[in-house]
Amino acid sequence: MKKLTDIRNTFSFKILLLIVFLHLNPMCIFSGSNKHTDPSTEYPPFTLTVENLKIALENAGVQHADIVLRQAILETGWFKCTKCSLSRNNIFGFWYKKKYIEFDNWKDCVAYYKRWQDRHYSGGDYYVFLKKVGYATDPSYVKRLKSIKGI
Repeated sequence: MKKLTDIRNTFSFKILLLIVFLHLNPMCIFSGSNKHTDPSTEYPPFTLTVENLKIALENAGVQHADIVLRQAILETGWFKCTKCSLSRNNIFGFWYKKKYIEFDNWKDCVAYYKRWQDRHYSGGDYYVFLKKVGYATDPSYVKRLKSIKGI
């Protein structure tokens, strides 16, 4: 019985227990991931609404957030479309190799938009920029964005 007690008291055994604990406990702060957090405690809340998207765009530092908000509304039909990129949490309709990019959640899509914007936008009229980079294939895209009211 003494040997078992000696093993339990060794440093390597304690490290092994810590590793097992960290592996089995996804809520542990050492995991480096927030994917297991309770969505109801996040700010902005996890539910995609106009207000929550406004907050997320502001928090991410997205430029021209009012226009970008209109883009999300247009791309998703006020967050109600069933046969669009929204099913992939892609609220801005981003494509890659002729397929919608898929995100774990809509907030990841906001972060992606911010990175895309930082790479491509260097200032000036944002509507002109969207047209110049060919953001949408619809020639009336900018006109449609400008027509969105009530946000």
